[in-house]
This record gives sequence, C-alpha cells and structure tokens, in this order.
Amino acid sequence: MNDRNNALQAADHCVKCGLCLPHCPTYRLYADEADSPRGRIALAEGLLRGLLSPDANLREHLDRCLLCRACEVHCPSGVRFSRIIDAARNELGPSEAPPSLDHPLARLGLALARHLPLPGQRARLARALPGGGSTPAPGHYPPSSTPHSRLGLLTGCVTRIQQTGALQAAIHLLNALGHEVVISAAAACCGALAAHHGDRATAARQTDTLRQAFDGLDGVIAIASGCALQLHEALPKLGAEDLITRLARELPDSDLRIASLNARIALHTPCTLANGLRRGDDLPRLMRCLPETDWQPLGRPGDCCGAAGMHLLTRLAQAERLRQPLLDQLLRERPALLLTSNIGCALHLAEGAQAHGLEIEVLHPVELLARQLEED
Repeated sequence: MNDRNNALQAADHCVKCGLCLPHCPTYRLYADEADSPRGRIALAEGLLRGLLSPDANLREHLDRCLLCRACEVHCPSGVRFSRIIDAARNELGPSEAPPSLDHPLARLGLALARHLPLPGQRARLARALPGGGSTPAPGHYPPSSTPHSRLGLLTGCVTRIQQTGALQAAIHLLNALGHEVVISAAAACCGALAAHHGDRATAARQTDTLRQAFDGLDGVIAIASGCALQLHEALPKLGAEDLITRLARELPDSDLRIASLNARIALHTPCTLANGLRRGDDLPRLMRCLPETDWQPLGRPGDCCGAAGMHLLTRLAQAERLRQPLLDQLLRERPALLLTSNIGCALHLAEGAQAHGLEIEVLHPVELLARQLEED
C-alpha cells in the first residue's frame, strides 16, 4: 500500500469529533477550523482524492501544522495524523528547496555564523548555544571494561555543530554504563526535515544511508528527540532510541553516583519526546537521578515551543508567539539552567532567552548529568 492510500486509510478513522481541538497549538493560536487537526485532515483528504486543487491557501493551512502530534495523543480513534499530513505535503511537494544541513558547505556556513556577528535569524540561532569543544570523530569508543553492547550514536546534522558537548557527554555516560559507542562517518541527517517538508525521496535516501551505516549494531542512540522519532518510525529494525529513554532505563539502577546541584533548573520536555515517542515521563525520571536538586517543568510537557523543525526559520512570527509563554515563565522564575533534549527547541529557547536579556545556560540533560557524575 502506497503513502497516499495509507494516509487516506488513516483519514477514514477520523470521526471529526473535535476532541483534539483544545490540544492543537495552531488552532488555539488562530481559532480557524482549517488550522485544526480535523480541518487539516479534511483538506488533506480532499487533496489526496483529487477533489481540491493544490493552491496557496491550502498549502498555507497544511504548512502551518507543527506536527507536534498532540492531536494523536488525545484522539480517541487513534488517528495517525502525522501520516496524513506528511502524505499531503509530499503530494504538494516542497514550496522551496528542502532545508538541509547535510552538505559540508552548509555546515561550514553554520559554523562560521557561530563566531561572526552576521545578521539574520539563522546567524542568531547559530550563536544561541555556546558549544563545548570539537565534534567526536568517527570511530569506536569502548568502555573501560568488557562492553555490554555496541550502540551507534547519531551525531546529526545540526547537533554535531551546535551541541558538541552533548555528544561528548553522551559517549562518556554510555561508556560509564558499559556500552561501546560507534560513530559512523557515513551517518548524517536523519531525514526528518525532508520528510516533513514534502520531499519523501530525499528523506528515504537519508534514512537508507543510516540503515547501512548502523547495520549490525545492538541499537542506535539519538540525542535529539526529533531524530529519535524519525529513526524509530522510518527504521524500526535498527532498534533506535532517544538517549533520554536509554538513560532513564539504565542510570537509576546503576552504580554510578550523580552529585546534587544547588541551582534552579527549568526542565523542558519536547513534543517529539512526549507526543511522538510517548516517552514524556522519561525525562522527569532521569532528573530524579540528581539528588536534592530543584527542577521545575517549563510549560506543559508535550506543548510545542514553536521551533517545529524549520518553523523557527520559515515561520518565525508563529514560532515566536508559541514560544512567548515559555519565555514569560523563565522571566518570572529566573532559573540558572534550562534543560531540553531536542536541538531545535534548545536553539529556539536559547535565542529567545538572549533576546529578552535572560542569563541562563541552556543544556541537553546529558551534559548536566555528565558534569555531575562522580568519578572513581
């Protein structure tokens, strides 16, 4: 069965009950039925059946969707909304060249923007996270003892430049838990950006590259929840997991000692982790490994911060409106640290905090855990 038929079959399960509406960020934002899940399903179904023409108005309503999947979590019929919207966007095709940071020149431009006072939103985002050293080189990173397993680590296209410290911390903690970490030179973009931008062919090529790069390993770990979700759905045989899920399962029962931290922490749970992977409880469970540490949730787990893949660049006004309640909370509570486990969320929130003059360190949770790990 092809993607169009899969999407139409999924659409048939929608009874248009409207229980998803109060959970949809864009419906709350615009109060427009065409920007609700059931409205978008009707538009997508009309497009896929050839009843609606692919005009600019239809594209606008479909492209506004964040794919946060809050509607899927609350749907009593279990409608696979993401399958429908991806198929409709693929039918439309990308309105512009699909965004990609998989090319060396694109990564070079991003790296330069981190250190030069260049104008524009892309440059501001590049400077939002300070970085922490060099990207781990391709190769094998064994633990000090006989390894329990061999795990591939996806360095990602943005993460390898913007969160090098998180990659280093991931290797350190996975080694401490007895895993050998493998980084493949061939593994780059997970394919999520292209898949959700209407370019299924590019996404398929990128995921096939990852399948070959990580074949034969005991599992694959992604430190960005958006990448983990893409791998989980596109390459289920790889045994891909989000790093937070892996650590939440192993760290609490391990012999590793994590020191307490005398600092206020805001904990952001990305929608890809909470709604897409349905693992929203893993991040609080992992944070309990930090004894006597004051942390509070930022917003409601699973609510989209507005970053939404490339929306933080392509739909900046919408992204900023959705982010503002989270910034208002940060301004009220003034935590010292903000933890989030998705690179897009980290960039979006860090850039907003800087724009509001907030002095706050934005980290992936694994960076803080590695920092607080008590070595023997």
